Amino acid sequence: MYSDQKMLKRIYYKALFPSMVAILGGTVNVFFDGIMVGQRMGETGIASVNQSLAVYLLLCMLGSLLAAGSSVLSAAAMGGDRQQEGRDYYCMAVETAFFAGLVLCGVGFAFSARLAHFLGSADTWQLVESYIRITFLGGTFKILLYVPYYYLRLEGRTKQAAIAMTTMTVLNIVLDYLFLFVFDLGIAGAAWASNIGTAVACVMSFYFLAGKNSGFRFRPVRPKRKMLLEAMRTGSPLALNNLLSSLRLISLNSIMNIAGGSTMVAAFAITNNLNEFSICVQNGVPQAGSAMLGIYNGEQDVPSVRKLLRLQLRMGAICACIFAAFLLLFRGQMGGLFGTELDVRFPVACLAVGIVLGTLNSVMSYYYFAVMNTGMANLITVLRVFVAPVLTARLLQGSGAGIWLFYGISELATALLWTGAAALYSWRQKGKVDLYLLDDTALREGKSINFTVPCDTEAICGASERITEFCEASGFDEEQTMTISLALEELMVITAEKSMDNQGSMDVRILKLPEGGILRIRSEGRHYNPLELADDSLEYLGVNMIMQMAKKTEYQSVLGLNTLVVHI
Repeated sequence: MYSDQKMLKRIYYKALFPSMVAILGGTVNVFFDGIMVGQRMGETGIASVNQSLAVYLLLCMLGSLLAAGSSVLSAAAMGGDRQQEGRDYYCMAVETAFFAGLVLCGVGFAFSARLAHFLGSADTWQLVESYIRITFLGGTFKILLYVPYYYLRLEGRTKQAAIAMTTMTVLNIVLDYLFLFVFDLGIAGAAWASNIGTAVACVMSFYFLAGKNSGFRFRPVRPKRKMLLEAMRTGSPLALNNLLSSLRLISLNSIMNIAGGSTMVAAFAITNNLNEFSICVQNGVPQAGSAMLGIYNGEQDVPSVRKLLRLQLRMGAICACIFAAFLLLFRGQMGGLFGTELDVRFPVACLAVGIVLGTLNSVMSYYYFAVMNTGMANLITVLRVFVAPVLTARLLQGSGAGIWLFYGISELATALLWTGAAALYSWRQKGKVDLYLLDDTALREGKSINFTVPCDTEAICGASERITEFCEASGFDEEQTMTISLALEELMVITAEKSMDNQGSMDVRILKLPEGGILRIRSEGRHYNPLELADDSLEYLGVNMIMQMAKKTEYQSVLGLNTLVVHI
């Protein structure tokens, strides 16, 4: 019996690349629209797509408000052994995203001309109107896409999410080329390409989510007001991120226009497109672990939460530095990539520095979001997405090329401010600085234990015998201790044989509660539920004994893992 939590690392690394690819699928649409429209229509085309991005972010805001919040609450419910509640949040997210999307897109389409005048300039507003009218026509698919995207990750199906998003990306690029260069549809062609790609990805994602052994299948529900408000509150950091991104874009376009006219606006459009492209790193690294964080937080598994956050920060720094190095190496070619001769080497270099700092801020924002510390998540979001960059750019407005320093300075200022706020809050609560901001009472009082056991009968029996010491020290009575010991042995032995071919290891967590306790056994391997398969045969005699002795026994399939929960 030992503690290594290698499974946690494997699951995170397994989700990391698909998560980055999936996010890349969403951001590449905007990125390639900018490139191809720029190649076909020049600087005016680039500026028009960039000014239209505010509408795209508005749709993202609504989608993330409902889907992200519901998925975190579903994760917490599943971690807290409330499976039906987790499924209800999913059904509610589908229904509200669909109907809210129809309303928002209908209103947006009706007022697209006025909106285009507000977002665009004298020489771009007509192009902006064409782009956003078409975007609103397919906007409901964009909003709905967020639901299966988040829930596929909760199911551990990150590869399927990546397949759907990659399909969207490839389809968008191909259609961009056909509509712009073959059929000469102008900026409207780019908008249609994005719509079609998004609709296909949305259908594919729901199809994947409804597959075999899925824990989330849609059924009509009547959303409760309390559940909806809680989902919106929980999802507010990501929704706020998209809303403030839209406001930041509008504000920075205005500042750049004052600072250097259309030339600087075009240069900003290029760096902004590159920044959107970098979201695959800035958001991909933390999103790969957000479902895991939600589950572990629901289980009150503080050690796993801490370990996963440290892993995300380390991978975020590595991936962001690689991306920044790429930008620095090829910064001289970025203007030509977007069909312009503008010299954007210094702006791109400043962006590269900002991406490294921004990724670390993003990891912490997603961390607080996943552990449901909405206040801290919103604080980081407001600072880094809107307040810090807009104020910094405004202060540097008269410094010529120095204005581009806002990318790095704003991220540094954000890091200093949120760290100070978290340190002050934790000091007031605990008398010490603790940026995790978790309730670790059970851990400090010795009421919980995490350990790993090899899928070997001798090792499992040894762990079952040695766990007695912890049970006695943490306050379990003799009957509860015997139940835990027997459950460990019987459930792990049969799982090791039937699901894992006696290879690998399983993670175990025991938590002492005032009214009893919880034993949780998590394993990889084939889908296997011994509680459902238990019959009257001698093979399942031990499993049936546990089901009779325990208050409740449950099986969960989350994060692509088999999880057995025994309530003592």
